Amino acid sequence: MKLQDLRLALTAVPKKTDIRYYLNGIKITKDTVSASNGNILCHINTYQNELPDQLENDYLIVPVETVKALLKKMGSKHENKEVAIFLNNGRYEMQCLNEVEVFTPIDHKYPSFDKILTPVKANKHDENLNKILHQFDWAYVALANDAICKYYGNSTPKRLYSCAECGYFMPDNDIIYVIMPCRI
Repeated sequence: MKLQDLRLALTAVPKKTDIRYYLNGIKITKDTVSASNGNILCHINTYQNELPDQLENDYLIVPVETVKALLKKMGSKHENKEVAIFLNNGRYEMQCLNEVEVFTPIDHKYPSFDKILTPVKANKHDENLNKILHQFDWAYVALANDAICKYYGNSTPKRLYSCAECGYFMPDNDIIYVIMPCRI
């Protein structure tokens, strides 16, 4: 994963500490980075994340504060630099270049968003509409659009595949940003 993937994932975490403490972290697998606050989901296919082999599950939930601390140390000059996670003498470390953040993973089962992610297909507007509802918080739609354009160099939202009615944003095949329906 790259620093820009972590920055985009942070746009989908709760602004304040959530009672569902697993949402106060970013789920990292060998192939993906995912984050959600219960209303929006950011899912990024990163391919070949460097994770320790000794994991109990096939993923880690890294606390948001760890990611924020690493990003603060790195600044914004190195957006395309790779980030790796190591298990060193029983301590988990998130590392980019020479900067290291030690952390304790959040020990909980992270929710599966497969039901949301499976039906998403770019340019399949009608198919997407049949899978989900149509009421969204439009502030989240603007947030998703701005964040993806900012961190991935899309200078104009025209390059971003979006379906305002179903709440999916897919700038390419590797990023899915979902604005979940509001409860009525």
